[in-house]
Amino acid sequence: MSDPAAREAAERAFEYRYRFGTAEFDEARFQLYVDGAPVEVERRALEVLACLLRHAGEVVTKEELFAQVWAGRVTVDKVLPNAVNKLRKAFGPANAELLATQPRLGYRLDGMRERVVVRSRVAAAPLLRAGQPVAQRAHFVLRERLGGSHGNEVWLGEHLKTGERRVYKYAAGSAGLRGLRREATLARLLATAGEATRSGFARLLDWHFEDAPFFLEYAWHGQDLLQWSRTHLQGMPRDQRLQLFLQFADAVAAAHQLGVLHKDIKPANILIAAADGGWHARLADFGSGSLLDPGRLDELGITRHDPAATRPSGSDAGSGTPLYLPPEVVAGGPQTVQGDVYALGLVLYQLLAGDPGRPMAPGWEKDIDDALLREDIALATDGDPAHRLASVPELAVRLRGLQRRREDAARAAEAQARARRDREALLRARARRPLVAASMAILALGLATSLWFHHRAQQAGRVAQLELEKATALNEFIGKDVIGQANPLIAGGGADAPVREVLLAARERIGPRFASQPRVAAAMHISLAALFNGIEMLAPAEDEVRKALVLLTREHGAAGLETLKAQASLAGVLTRSGRFDEALRTLQELDREAAGHPEPEVDAYRALAWGNYHGNKGDAGRAIPEFERGARLLAQYRPEQTDKLDSVRLDLGQLYNHAERPREAGELAAGLIEEIGRRPRRNPLSLAIARQVLADARSRQGQYAQAQALLLQAQKDIVAVLGEGSTNNMILVRSLSYVARRQHDWPAAVRHAERFAEGIAARLGEGHVMAVTAKGALGQVLYLAGEQQRAEAPLRSAYEQLLQDYGAANPQTWQVGFWYAANAVARGEWALAERLLDVLQAHAEAAIGSEPLQHARLAALRATTLAARGDGQRAAPLLQAAISVLGESPDPEDVPFIERARSALAAAAPTASR
Repeated sequence: MSDPAAREAAERAFEYRYRFGTAEFDEARFQLYVDGAPVEVERRALEVLACLLRHAGEVVTKEELFAQVWAGRVTVDKVLPNAVNKLRKAFGPANAELLATQPRLGYRLDGMRERVVVRSRVAAAPLLRAGQPVAQRAHFVLRERLGGSHGNEVWLGEHLKTGERRVYKYAAGSAGLRGLRREATLARLLATAGEATRSGFARLLDWHFEDAPFFLEYAWHGQDLLQWSRTHLQGMPRDQRLQLFLQFADAVAAAHQLGVLHKDIKPANILIAAADGGWHARLADFGSGSLLDPGRLDELGITRHDPAATRPSGSDAGSGTPLYLPPEVVAGGPQTVQGDVYALGLVLYQLLAGDPGRPMAPGWEKDIDDALLREDIALATDGDPAHRLASVPELAVRLRGLQRRREDAARAAEAQARARRDREALLRARARRPLVAASMAILALGLATSLWFHHRAQQAGRVAQLELEKATALNEFIGKDVIGQANPLIAGGGADAPVREVLLAARERIGPRFASQPRVAAAMHISLAALFNGIEMLAPAEDEVRKALVLLTREHGAAGLETLKAQASLAGVLTRSGRFDEALRTLQELDREAAGHPEPEVDAYRALAWGNYHGNKGDAGRAIPEFERGARLLAQYRPEQTDKLDSVRLDLGQLYNHAERPREAGELAAGLIEEIGRRPRRNPLSLAIARQVLADARSRQGQYAQAQALLLQAQKDIVAVLGEGSTNNMILVRSLSYVARRQHDWPAAVRHAERFAEGIAARLGEGHVMAVTAKGALGQVLYLAGEQQRAEAPLRSAYEQLLQDYGAANPQTWQVGFWYAANAVARGEWALAERLLDVLQAHAEAAIGSEPLQHARLAALRATTLAARGDGQRAAPLLQAAISVLGESPDPEDVPFIERARSALAAAAPTASR
């Protein structure tokens, strides 16, 4: 056949199995095998291989490859060489040379041994019809076509004797087979869930992949939501519709928990069947799905029917149903957990509007007569992922708490109306100082309400009476002494005097105002200390606590309950200020005075004070037990102090993350998010920080897209409450740097690390321990980004400061010193590296305990230095041991250590054998 076009058409009429070198490529399965084992290669690279194999032994030009594989789409210059390099790597050393480069022209594949026709492409699509027996399924026949397209159809089958119904999902050709293989793999993973969770998914019974027509065999689970709605949805009460929705929403959440994205949630993929006098919903058709962590299959021993099909793709714009795809995916971005949230939000709208399949057009709000449900749908379907709900459980919690939220909204509306009336009256009376009056009215309302709730929670008697006195005194103090009198400091600031200036002015009047009520005065000082601490005015906070301590010691004695609580507060302020020596003396005095105290609550505050001390010094190992004990005691003896308990649990979650215990951190944060969502009075800051803790856990578990979405959502609330430059926002920026780091987005990682270091220094001062460690963290990121020259200065400065202030055995000093040494090794500064490594080795046990990976990293650095100095005999065994341990590390940042260690071992081997 002389016509090249005709020959190409003839070639493409069949699918082949090619053998070349020790490799084999099955075009029907689109799978590469090397030495008999399947090898994972991305689709585009395999399409290049198929093209080269069709012209084996010939040069195929770059233009021809671009035309056939990329079909004229715009690509970057390196896309073809990258695909060829991936093929050579997949071929292995024995076959890599078979793929030759023809300079400036194209590529040629040699070594063809055999080409066998697998099947005809033309005959790929079988004809299915009602009444046709199901292949290899005795007594089952096809009854009704349920959906799909020609060659990729879904049929209802029925057993001729028993009447049992099953669903068969068919594929005729290799493209459809890939989807079936993906779906079978994901269905087997979902089947590993618990019984209650499994009931939310369509049950896969069997599959047939040997020859066409290929199919999956499912149990029958009823009609899809579209069909079912035509006869059952009208007249169904809204609450029942919500309960039905929550069934399949919970299934989506369970799939996400197992690391599975659905990516094509729509009414046609939701099955409804009668069950126990009601309706049971299941999620079906994971044919477009993917795994967030493909390694989970290996952990569970599940066979990958199609390895490439379970690998996350770079873009999902071509999969799923367009109506239900979020804007970021339509624009070419990857699917994430939030993509499934978007689709669920749209299905929720359709279900409540009574018309599954209806597009969500502008003006959709008029179809939903409940304001809270409109808010939920809007949050779930927000076009900006940063403003969209971060997870399915978050949506479910909102819907399950609908009645409580309605009651909260009614109470809030009533309170707002009352506050508005009071504010208007106050403004009329104090028109000459409007903004100051409004600020203090809000402050008065918040503090008085807090003390009133505290009063309600206390035991009857003297304690309750004292709390009531505090509330009354506080209202009177703010109303008369702060608002009622024109304090010169406030007046000097005019109408724009900030609240912190108002607070500073107010504290000067506590002494004269409460001279005859020392216990109330002490409570006022403690309240103001908490406010100052919250807005990071640490010096005034310390001053207020010390004033309270003087009064409380005089009233209750050094061992009184309130005195000891104030002592713990002082230790916390000193710790947060980085004055660890003073904090330690305060804690030791607290221990002496609290010894044998009859009130168990004292032990809670002692434990938390010690936990803060160890945590701020970077010793998570010692901080975690203290926080766990403090949280347990606080929950037992002061359950009404929800804000305090939330704060403690959030600190504990952050410590779990620092200790690389993300599972515990994630469970704690997710539970707290759900709990806060059920409360009548939700603290937006606690909710935001809980999302941040959950995000940090997810990033440590490799779920970077979900982590970033959670962080951006949390940041919005943290900035709104505390401001752009707050410590909490800076800590969140550090988390964003970590996520970018793990994704190898080095420009973003460096940018966030620089912002964190600058922001913390501006907020707390250059010498604060957090500012110093932030500088060290910046150096670490620069080192990992390959900018060793820039990394040297911040690492050296941070290490020397920490060494001077806290000693070489401090965990934070040790960690910064380690990255300083790693950077010295990377720059070839062997003398500096040796000095640092000697210090690190001497204090390793005290700083990092027996953690094997960290010891292996240290050994790798030491051995690399020895090898560079020519001491291969000592270096070789250290390198071999380090490589063995680091080879088991799941941390991608260990790859540079392994590679450098292997290079050093290769260099050390000749001298080691002498």
